[in-house]
Amino acid sequence: MVNMLRRMEKFYKVAIILIDLVLINLAYIVAFLLKFDGNLPDFNFSPYIQAMPFITIAALVYFDVFGLLKFFRKSLYDTAVSIIFVILLLGITTVAIAYFGQGFSFPRSVLLLAPAFQFVLLLVWNGFVLMIRKQLTGQGSMMVLGNADEIKGIIEKVNHALSRTNLNIKHIYQPQDMDKAVKKLKDVDEVLICPGIPDDQKMEIISRCIGRKKIVYVIPQLFEISLLHSRLVQFEDVPAFMIDRLGLTIEQRFFKRIFDIVFSIIGIILTSPVMLVSAILIKATSKGNVIFTQERVTNNNRVFDIYKFRTMYEGAEKDTGPVLSGVDDPRVTSVGRFLRKFRIDELPQLFNVLWGEMSIVGPRSERPYFVEQFIKDIPDYKYRNEVKAGITGYAQILGNYDTLPEDKLRYDLLYIKNYSLLLDIKLILQTLKVVITGNHVTYKSFNDSLKEQSKLPV
Repeated sequence: MVNMLRRMEKFYKVAIILIDLVLINLAYIVAFLLKFDGNLPDFNFSPYIQAMPFITIAALVYFDVFGLLKFFRKSLYDTAVSIIFVILLLGITTVAIAYFGQGFSFPRSVLLLAPAFQFVLLLVWNGFVLMIRKQLTGQGSMMVLGNADEIKGIIEKVNHALSRTNLNIKHIYQPQDMDKAVKKLKDVDEVLICPGIPDDQKMEIISRCIGRKKIVYVIPQLFEISLLHSRLVQFEDVPAFMIDRLGLTIEQRFFKRIFDIVFSIIGIILTSPVMLVSAILIKATSKGNVIFTQERVTNNNRVFDIYKFRTMYEGAEKDTGPVLSGVDDPRVTSVGRFLRKFRIDELPQLFNVLWGEMSIVGPRSERPYFVEQFIKDIPDYKYRNEVKAGITGYAQILGNYDTLPEDKLRYDLLYIKNYSLLLDIKLILQTLKVVITGNHVTYKSFNDSLKEQSKLPV
């Protein structure tokens, strides 16, 4: 049933999107009808008709940005949060469209009523879709393959990710138990392959899963990431993948720099009140400078001084030396904890972007000391510095302060391979969601996971 749904997904997904767009516009019409006692006066309704194509296109873009078009492994809560952000941005966009289109007869009451109707209609419809999908897919099972060191952390995160789905981990195997894993493939619907699985075993498992129509997840290493967007070329009748150089072209760097300058100037102007209040709070609650500077590494391993609001007590590393920050770090002040939660401590980096030391979107900047250590432990780590360090990015949005360097590296390399100006805009909009919700993922303790997994058949 799961495989049948995945084959049908490209068809019913289009239907669901079309219904979403109809509901968006239906909400405006209902708001007009309530405003004008069941009538649609041309003078007031015409501005909406003129703006409708632009509103529809904007809604489609926001659906994509906030994942409303994705139906795999989603919960009703995730859907509701996505709908809220879509509606908020769509409301702002609608006001802008009405203003620039000189649609001054577009009633303000409609602009207030429509978002409420949109939320109810979209939530009911998408909730219904999720319920039907959940009923059709039924209870699924997963097998996790990896070595002992990596399974410890991955099981925690997989359990958290699956906690609101109809999927559970049924088997866990290490490389030395691969014969058992192959025999048990028939008992599961999906397989997750960790990086520690040797290539020959990885190929065998993938081949068998393809033959049995199983879903396979592979946590990528540089090799798998490098194959993304590779071009197919031929040497006579021999096919080959051409893997481009890692990094941005001259044209991409130019347009990215223009975008950074414009966005940083606008960002500094818009966030200046927030930065002023933050500076006052920091100064009033703890000793030390408001702005914290620290050496960081950017593209081509250049070292620069990053600007951040100070979130730790003064002299936090006086006795310990460089230490990576994590969740519930005792060195963080109460105000600093709030600033970190909503990413406000990052705002002074807009000046780093303006000076050309950073980019709005890119890999998170790291200290030279840690970069040297990471490169020793993870040789591929050096490739993340092919682009400028960024305020936000895949790793900053999807990760946390304590996300493992290996996982951050995967996100950074994926960003570099997938770079486009549209991707930057999408990541910036997704950052707004993180900032507003203060989204930090908290995983179950490993001990709890071990207790659950000890009951599983292997």
